[in-house]
Amino acid sequence: MSAPGPRRIAAIMQPTYLPYLGYFHLIAASDVFVFLDDVQFARRSWQQRNRILGAAGEVMLTVPVAKAERDAPISDIVISDAEPWREKHLASARHAYAKRPYFQEGMDFLEAQLGAPATRLADLNCGLIEAAAERLGLQTQFVRASALATSGQRSDHLLAICRAVAADEYLSPMGSQDYMEDDGVFAAAAVPVRFQGFVEIPYPQGRTPFTPYMAFLDAVMNLGFAGTHDLIERMMAQAALDAAGPPA
Repeated sequence: MSAPGPRRIAAIMQPTYLPYLGYFHLIAASDVFVFLDDVQFARRSWQQRNRILGAAGEVMLTVPVAKAERDAPISDIVISDAEPWREKHLASARHAYAKRPYFQEGMDFLEAQLGAPATRLADLNCGLIEAAAERLGLQTQFVRASALATSGQRSDHLLAICRAVAADEYLSPMGSQDYMEDDGVFAAAAVPVRFQGFVEIPYPQGRTPFTPYMAFLDAVMNLGFAGTHDLIERMMAQAALDAAGPPA
């Protein structure tokens, strides 16, 4: 009898604007990453905003969106360009990071992404994340849930997505363990679930103490894409050690 082949691991997350490093840690740990863009949009969520680190502390960058139906999915949300938000975000990044060692590398990336003609929030976020993942050397396959036309709610929907992308293991993001276990859907279907173990490793930010959970752009400005790739590798190794537990 031949040995079983490697498992195909899926991770599923809503498309976030300038996500934090834990988002890319999840991408790096999966074979296929599904943007959960077919669920209801939540205003004032990470779907449309995130934080960078300025001289006086955290700076929130928010993408304005047009009015939409209350239950509109993320894939339908249209960006509002009634105000020059793109220029404001670029100006905020310049002001925050002009003196950081990889400022130009980070600004070139951000200018290219915000200069792209995206009219929908999902297109902006997914495009930015995929471009960053490529620069970080991540080989994960990307899929949008809206292209899969799967049904169900909560865990049933996640399981349907996993089946649609031929995954045989689900890597669940931080914070979802309680409701996943309460639902019991994956256990009933005998589909293994592994929960993301992520602890941010401090890196030089040009100030102390270290401020965690900033947009990934903060790491890029301080470490460059190559250094951020190495940092994610270290986070992956640490997560593996934590999952293994203390030696017997």
